[in-house]
Amino acid sequence: MDKKFDINEFTDACWKDVLIKINNAAVYIDHGATECLHWFNGDKAYLSLIDAGAHSVHEMALFNFQYVKVKGTKKVVFIITSPDSSFYKRTLKIIIDKNTFEDCTIVCAVHSTILKYSLNENDDDQYEMLKNDILSWMKNKSTDASVEIMFRPIFIAPITEQVFVTPPIERLMPPIDGKITDEYQSNADYFVSLFHSLFTQLNIKEDIYSIGQFSDYIADKLNNLPAAVDRKKMLIGRSGVSLIIIDRTLDLCTATKNNNECVLSRILSTLPSLPYHHNDVAVNMSPLCSDFQESPLTLTVPGCLATNDNDNFNILIKKKQKDVLLILNKWIVEILTSDIQSPQAKLSTRVTAHSLEKLVFKFRDNCNIKNLEKHSKKLQIIMAVIQSLKSDKSGKLDLLVSLEKLILQNLAVSRDSTSILSQISNIIKNRTSRGLEMEDLLVLLIYIYSISGTEIHFSTQQEQQLIASLENAIFEDIKKCNDSVSTHEVSVYQQTLLLLGVKTDTEAHELSINITKKIMNNLHLISEQRKNLHNYKDMIVKSNPQVMAECPGIVERLVNDLLDKTQPEIIDLQNKSSNLLSAGFNFMLKGRTTAHPTDNPWIIIYVLGGITPEEAKIVDQITTQSSTQIKITLAGCKLLNPIDVSDKILLSNIIL
Repeated sequence: MDKKFDINEFTDACWKDVLIKINNAAVYIDHGATECLHWFNGDKAYLSLIDAGAHSVHEMALFNFQYVKVKGTKKVVFIITSPDSSFYKRTLKIIIDKNTFEDCTIVCAVHSTILKYSLNENDDDQYEMLKNDILSWMKNKSTDASVEIMFRPIFIAPITEQVFVTPPIERLMPPIDGKITDEYQSNADYFVSLFHSLFTQLNIKEDIYSIGQFSDYIADKLNNLPAAVDRKKMLIGRSGVSLIIIDRTLDLCTATKNNNECVLSRILSTLPSLPYHHNDVAVNMSPLCSDFQESPLTLTVPGCLATNDNDNFNILIKKKQKDVLLILNKWIVEILTSDIQSPQAKLSTRVTAHSLEKLVFKFRDNCNIKNLEKHSKKLQIIMAVIQSLKSDKSGKLDLLVSLEKLILQNLAVSRDSTSILSQISNIIKNRTSRGLEMEDLLVLLIYIYSISGTEIHFSTQQEQQLIASLENAIFEDIKKCNDSVSTHEVSVYQQTLLLLGVKTDTEAHELSINITKKIMNNLHLISEQRKNLHNYKDMIVKSNPQVMAECPGIVERLVNDLLDKTQPEIIDLQNKSSNLLSAGFNFMLKGRTTAHPTDNPWIIIYVLGGITPEEAKIVDQITTQSSTQIKITLAGCKLLNPIDVSDKILLSNIIL
């Protein structure tokens, strides 16, 4: 693969320009940019800024403004990925007002053509308006002030060489009701600007394809962007990249599926998120301290998964749990025998989380700070796997996996005569005794309605039974949230109920009815997401009565179809770049007039709403088995776990 088709080349160019600017400057960086740098530098975001000469590094957040005053420098650099105009007017002003900066640089990921800083439509240059305001704020403290605003499209967090996510637009989940509001339009413009910048930097021509209503909308915008049209005219006849945009909402069954075999999926479902990150977890490293005492995670500096070593991280995606444990056991044994020189450390053919933990404790009891620093990242990965397998959530995850398998087989065999909703209603009633939370059951309901689609219908009687169970359960949970004082992390579901501010039983009962009505409406919308598809309308595959039913996701089926040597027609894949000129080139070079994504040596599959580690694993398996020379990169807004889907699809829509 030609070097120019390398995402890391693009991210490296963006960050090089930024790091040059920060010598002796106070650096304020927002969460989106922090997460991009975190993955780009393998969890060394802070150190990379300090090594580049930063005077100090600060988090850009409203709750952190008591710490924004800086001493010892008159230079400041802001690294911003937010398209929210109020963020600039409020946040920047507060920081500048609290300091006496004379030299200000704004590194902005939002292009001046889409930044709506000024509400006046006659103000063409938004950067100039922002610059003038900043100068006026600075001149209140200093008459010798200078401001520079530079556009750098910081939006990619490279997870591996084949997978990346985009933290600044992590909330870009397609609307299940199909209504594209002003907010969706603004986010779509931001997406288009960022990807146009990517292709401009790499100097390649993109052919755009889409599956899904919102993806169609964004694909049309990118294809018809005047700057992109002009750029592609200069590159006609050259190979480039096929960008395939897919609505996550078409396949929520894959996104809500709990997976025991993909270790990264299990880690994301069991460990807490790294604070203000959406794709990494907080690993408790305190057991490696010799005077280990259990302490709240908020009081310790956590480990994480981000690393520059693709091979080490790919183990968590590509390998089965048994193989991962064997590899991690080999790591710790090699560390013990080479650095600690422990003769008792031996390789084992049967490894468990408990046996692995015993080896870690042996390392802890014999190591020094140099050994700890040398093997820090491997130890963080080992601890993450141990903690995920020993998590209190493990039993619940195993139960959910079993329920998902039963649901799939039941729906495949019974179809319209299924009684699955009645069974779920009973589980909702007895959820506490089974160790399940309402969030888990909402995820199961999304799975059921998404996998059923418009092909399987539930009886009115079953749905009424489900409605009654949901109303009672939500009423009980509202009462429980109001009556108890939480001493642990509060889930999004619990936060949502608390925000309702219910004070009486009557209010709680009315709200439980209204919330249930909204949930059911959304579940019905979820079931209709694939109604206009042809190739990928039915998710359940059961070739004959003797085999178990399967549910291959849309990404998996699409990649199989793309790499099929017969190149079957994919009606659902809308080609946005087709024209008479490109048809002529295709006919001359390939003997056909229709374009195909494999006409280009690089395919980016971007899922609006996020991707799962299991999808990354499957795409890698398919491409490896096909021995294709085509590079396939899987990308999305974020790495999803099942609870994320419930939060974004159901809970975000029930605040009344």
